[in-house]
Amino acid sequence: MKKVLIALENGYTDTGYAFAGEGTIFAEFVFNTAMTGYQEILTDPSYKGQVVLFTYPLIGNYGINDNDSQSNNINAEAIIVRENSRVHSNYKSVSSLKEFLETQGKIGVEGVDTRALTKQIREQGAMKGGITTEDISPEEFLIKVKSSTSISNDNVYEEVILDKVTKYDGNPEGNYTILAIDFGVKSNIIEDLSRYYKTIYLVPFDDNFEENIKSLQFDGVFLSNGPGDPRIVSEINKYLLEFAKAKTPIIGICFGHQLIGQAFGIDTYKMPFGHHGGNHPVLYHPTGKVFITSQNHNYALQKDKLVNNPDWEITWENLFDNTVAGIRHKSLPISSVQYHPEASPGPNESNKQVFDDFFEIVDSANKS
Repeated sequence: MKKVLIALENGYTDTGYAFAGEGTIFAEFVFNTAMTGYQEILTDPSYKGQVVLFTYPLIGNYGINDNDSQSNNINAEAIIVRENSRVHSNYKSVSSLKEFLETQGKIGVEGVDTRALTKQIREQGAMKGGITTEDISPEEFLIKVKSSTSISNDNVYEEVILDKVTKYDGNPEGNYTILAIDFGVKSNIIEDLSRYYKTIYLVPFDDNFEENIKSLQFDGVFLSNGPGDPRIVSEINKYLLEFAKAKTPIIGICFGHQLIGQAFGIDTYKMPFGHHGGNHPVLYHPTGKVFITSQNHNYALQKDKLVNNPDWEITWENLFDNTVAGIRHKSLPISSVQYHPEASPGPNESNKQVFDDFFEIVDSANKS
């Protein structure tokens, strides 16, 4: 295995070994505390532009299967693990993690002190970093890391969205059609929407968006998850305000949740190290019930803009740090959640509550 050099923009460096791939990449470093679900995590479009550091010490033991990918590609720029399992065993397994990474030219790093690296990110926040198998000094590589582009400089979602409108046939007994705006949607979210709605039109948010939706008839709008900094995606605001003016129901998950808030004047801020894992407890305020959820985001809505807000209410709250995990408009048919109720990967106990709530909003608005 080739030796690997890792450097963070704060000056921290470490070495490891490449169990898959080679070359040099620069990206934002985040850590994920999930013990399983590495295939879903790697193929989640929301991880575009990021290196995923797994805190669980052994990754890859059940291999890769044909069912769990959340997109057609590995979107994480690279992964770092303490140990890559040399043996994979599962009745659905079709390849190893190493083979999976190498088919798409992605770097997998092992033999790193993942606890020390996690501590760097936890104490100083998600930051730019680099991985290289090239023969270069730490000092030289650190200069390159610091000069690399930030994830906040570009609309990263443009790299993971589809290039055309895609129609999905959902529940044949359903009554409603959903316009799903694609910022990097996960496949399991489409599956969940298909259980409730007759037709889903997945429309990429690109230069052709306005033209693409002109001929579509829909009963509600869904904003998907996606990668990058939501604070630089202001072009969606005018469309959301137009939908709201027409009383068209609007629902969203994660990146979509943040964009909904921003369109209505609720600022988004970057969290120190974000939420990336499958064990986050969230409180559902309408019932007082707590759900364990899967989360993957580096940004959140400003809570002080929502407390005692005459137009909005906080419906879900993260109990780890009391950040906003869901909102609902008090008079308009608009609702969103920060976390991932489709559970890919992670617990699915909040799935029915969230998608039932979404359906109630669409159903009530179209019956009124």
